Amino acid sequence: MKSIEKHVLRYGLLTTIALICYFLLMRLLGLAEITELRSLNALIMFSGVFLTIKKFRNGDFDTAFGYLSGIAVGFFTGIVIAISFSLFIGIYIYFDPVFLAAIVADNPQKDFLNPLTAAMVIFIEAIASGFLFSYAAMQWLKEDKVV
Repeated sequence: MKSIEKHVLRYGLLTTIALICYFLLMRLLGLAEITELRSLNALIMFSGVFLTIKKFRNGDFDTAFGYLSGIAVGFFTGIVIAISFSLFIGIYIYFDPVFLAAIVADNPQKDFLNPLTAAMVIFIEAIASGFLFSYAAMQWLKEDKVV
């Protein structure tokens, strides 16, 4: 039997690494200030949550697969992603004030945006996305029972 906690942590951190690589690539290409490209973050995060739940469904874990347990696995994967990626962004913005200035220039809440609030916004967005993505993934991955 495998531990589901290790599974969630592994897939959450791998998804975070993918998000960080995407962010750094966009930063390197000078495209990180284009907020519309953040929509691809959702695709990366959905893929991570989906693959986590799919592996949980198909794996031999110490917890039985069910609808609510699948949503919980996806949600906890989203929490791991939210914490780790928001920490990365908060630290990155702290050490790159030019990037923060570029973000502040396009933001209507200029007076309130700093590395901490930017990281908090990303954390809240990721938590909400993690729940929605785990629900959406479970609609696809739930096991239908034949009566």
